[in-house]
Amino acid sequence: MLNLNWRIRLIIGIGLLIGSGIAFYWGYQLKIVSEPFSHIWVLALGFAWVGSDQIQKAANKESQDSD
Repeated sequence: MLNLNWRIRLIIGIGLLIGSGIAFYWGYQLKIVSEPFSHIWVLALGFAWVGSDQIQKAANKESQDSD
């Protein structure tokens, strides 16, 4: 696996969480106009999952580096 700096992981994680929020909003807008939307919400859940995982890894790596 790539050995990324914890700051880069944190930025990636926050970006993915923001992308998740945008995708949820987009899916909700599609739901309002009765368009297919479930695949967008699955994408948003994936972004949220990976984003939170990256933030957790960044926090763990930062705490190990400060020791």
